Order: sequence, then C-alpha cells, then structure tokens
Amino acid sequence: MPDVKKIGKTFITRKNKYAVITFNRPEKMNALTPELFNSIKEAVDDVKNDDNINAVVITGGGDHFSAGGDVKGDIDPLKHMTIDEFKAYFKPINQLYLSLYNLNKPTIAAINGYALGAGLELALVCDIRIAADNALLGEFFVRMGLVPETGMCLLPKIVGPGIAKMMCFTGKVYKAEQALEMKLVDQIVPAEDLLGTAEELAAKLAKGPASIRLMKEAINRLGSVSLEESIEPVLNYQFAATRTEDHKEAVTAFLEKRKPVFKGL
Repeated sequence: MPDVKKIGKTFITRKNKYAVITFNRPEKMNALTPELFNSIKEAVDDVKNDDNINAVVITGGGDHFSAGGDVKGDIDPLKHMTIDEFKAYFKPINQLYLSLYNLNKPTIAAINGYALGAGLELALVCDIRIAADNALLGEFFVRMGLVPETGMCLLPKIVGPGIAKMMCFTGKVYKAEQALEMKLVDQIVPAEDLLGTAEELAAKLAKGPASIRLMKEAINRLGSVSLEESIEPVLNYQFAATRTEDHKEAVTAFLEKRKPVFKGL
C-alpha cells in the first residue's frame, strides 16, 4: 500500500522510490492561497530530505492543476500592503518556487485542466511538464494588472523571448496542442492516462543513477551560458559523477555483461 502523508490540503504519496505531491483544493480549482503555498513548500521539503525518494510528480487534485492565485485570499490583499509587508508575504511563495526548481531530484508536473497564472508558475519550475489533452495553460497575471513571478525569467528560456512576451503581455490561454508546439509542455497524453504516464516516468527516473541529480543542477546553472563558460564547470560535474557508487556499478555491470542496479548514490 502507498504511504500517504497529509500536510494541510497537500498530500504526499510515497511509492517505490518516487513520490506524488498533490495539492488538493478542487472546489476552487486548486486556486492558490498562502496556506496552500505553505503546505506545498512543506511537502517539497519533506521529500527533499527523504533519501528513499529519487523523483517527484507534482499535480493538482480533481479536474485542474491550478487556476492560479485565489483572487480574494491571495491577490486582493496585495494592494493594501507596505513594501516590507509585501516582501514578507512573498517570501514563502518564492521559497517554494526556488525549493521546487532546485530540488535535488527530478520533478514532473502532471498538468490536468487549468494551469493559469501562479498555477503555470508552479509548472514552470518543474523539470518536465506532461499535459493532459484537455489542459489549458496561460500567464493570467496581466488580466489582474500584475506580472509573472517565475515566468519572466523561465519562459524566455523555455519558449523563446518572443512567445514569452506574447504570453505575458496578452494573458492568452493555450490549448495543450499549442503548448506542445511552443515547447511549453514536453508531452501530451489523454487525460485518463496523465497521472499514470507521469508516474511511469518518475518510476523510471527514480531507478536511474545519481548522475541525474548532477545533470539537473548543471542544466539549471549552465543552460543559459555560452559553451566556453560551461566547459570548466561541466568537468567538475563529470568528476563528481565518477565518484558515485552508481558510476562504479555501471562500469562493473558493463564488463560483466549484465544490467546495472542503480541506487541513486
């Protein structure tokens, strides 16, 4: 039986070497509130410190990933805050984005239904985005007279600066097929297959070598620099990979003509 832990309205389901984090406010289309942000952050920290978890799926409960920030509970209070209150308010939200982006294991966003505004921001900080064929994605911030929190940094790297500006300036909503063409998502599957597909990939990555974690860190750090700037840092990552137990196991298994058994170490 899967091991399920509840943190506020967020659930962590631990399976064989991977976990599924589900934020669950389906009656409000998983609209994000400070409380929900905090519970997701706690869940991310929980799996980060679990050496038995090597990959993570992030998804929304019910029919939607997230329709964005809750207007009444999350957006309306902003205009009444001083700059110090504003920064304090966003500190845990930004910590969530950074914790998820820098999590020391691969993350997969399983996007069902709406992924709008802050909901899309959550998906953007994941490593891989798999969308249901009924998914609808968009940067809704302009519709509230606001700016995206991670999108202005990450979208240009993912879809290019022109499309990023189009998305941010217009708040247009894109269907799954369009999102795939734009490279906003990496795969589309039938809605009924979404979670199974994401979990299948998570299970595969969870059984991979420790070098996957090194690759994630390197791509996040070096993905926007020139080849000349990346050559030396990559040597450090390669050296670190050669020190892992999984590298030694891979070499031994090859020489013994068998499949390697990786432990993520």
